[in-house]
Amino acid sequence: MSNIQAIVLDLDGTLLGSDKSISPRNYQSVKKCYDSGIHIIVATARPPRAANQFLKNFPFVDYLVYYNGALTICKSKQTQRHISIPMQISQQINNFIELHAPQSIINYEFNDSCYTCTPTLDSQLSHFGIRSNDPKPLVVDREFISSLSPTKILVHGYSTRMDVIEQFGDHVNVIATDGGVLVQIMQQSASKEEAVQWVLDDIGVKSENVMVFGDDYNDLGLFHKCGFPIAMENAIIELKDCAEHITESNDNDGVAVALEKFVV
Repeated sequence: MSNIQAIVLDLDGTLLGSDKSISPRNYQSVKKCYDSGIHIIVATARPPRAANQFLKNFPFVDYLVYYNGALTICKSKQTQRHISIPMQISQQINNFIELHAPQSIINYEFNDSCYTCTPTLDSQLSHFGIRSNDPKPLVVDREFISSLSPTKILVHGYSTRMDVIEQFGDHVNVIATDGGVLVQIMQQSASKEEAVQWVLDDIGVKSENVMVFGDDYNDLGLFHKCGFPIAMENAIIELKDCAEHITESNDNDGVAVALEKFVV
């Protein structure tokens, strides 16, 4: 498919297997695409500290979209696009969730660190994509939390995200992932699709010449924007319904299978 000039890759559930590794076959297929002149863009919900550990063998990836689009970095130009939640709105969201769902766990991402008011149990780490050997969220007091303008707020145990949208939808972008149990809150204009558009404008590639891989709700906007969306076999039905192609699952080298079929 000669008109593909850029490929956007999600990490969890897509390029990463369930064991959180990148298979040799996936690596080789992505590297072949890069070597042929195709731009490789990674777009993930993860923060830099968590995403970069998987990308050590991908130094050729120049543009990285983190936090569902709240932070985008170009390594070669040392430029970035960062969008945070205003401190006042963050305070209001925190108060609202604590009032309506006091049992929920709330984490705040700020300056590539994670903060919380309640210690996170080992059994709860996986809810936030944190591995057992990763640093735990830093426990701080409510005064410190109130002083933050966070890049992202993560809420586990509060599945009724529509309540947050109804209250704060004019200020934040709210996405439920991981089977609907993890609510991710960013500033209203932060999304994977807006971040990728910023990258495409920078590299001079049209969205119709972009292939995108994904598996969850935070990839929907990209699927509607890009010319060739590919859903993983393990993807949500909403992605499959608007995909040009459905590939194998993330545990069966689905990225490589599609790239070998259409690109390399």
